[in-house]
Amino acid sequence: MESNVRVSLKIDAIHSVTEVNINTSDRKIGENLLDYINKFSSSTTNKLGIKTPEGTVMINKSDIMFAEIFDKELTLTTTKQELTTRMTLSTLQQKLGSSLIIQISKASIINVHFIQKVNPSFSGNLIATLANGKKVSISRRYVKNLNKVLDI
Repeated sequence: MESNVRVSLKIDAIHSVTEVNINTSDRKIGENLLDYINKFSSSTTNKLGIKTPEGTVMINKSDIMFAEIFDKELTLTTTKQELTTRMTLSTLQQKLGSSLIIQISKASIINVHFIQKVNPSFSGNLIATLANGKKVSISRRYVKNLNKVLDI
């Protein structure tokens, strides 16, 4: 069986930057490859400093399960703790930079790695159950994003 993907690697010491070109006839494959490659070009540190009233707490980005903003305070739920900060939701999303952290409502984001189950709600929303048992609502407007990321 012949593969429809060709991959090649050229190492050239003359170049001072790494350059990646993707040539494809399938837009979805191209976008998925680009997302995957961008993960490597973003910040190499997995740590994130969160300013809280008690001081700056260092957490692992991969430990963030869910974040929700309410009354100008962002509550971060991690695998180990819950933190409150004055950071904006969009700033947090930018710092995380992962395609697996998706917006699920106007005021919240979720790490899809921690979703255990998704059930429909009576209003057309979805209810996601996280690994820690917490249930969060996914707005109808953002269901398409979730389906795309989960490939369902």
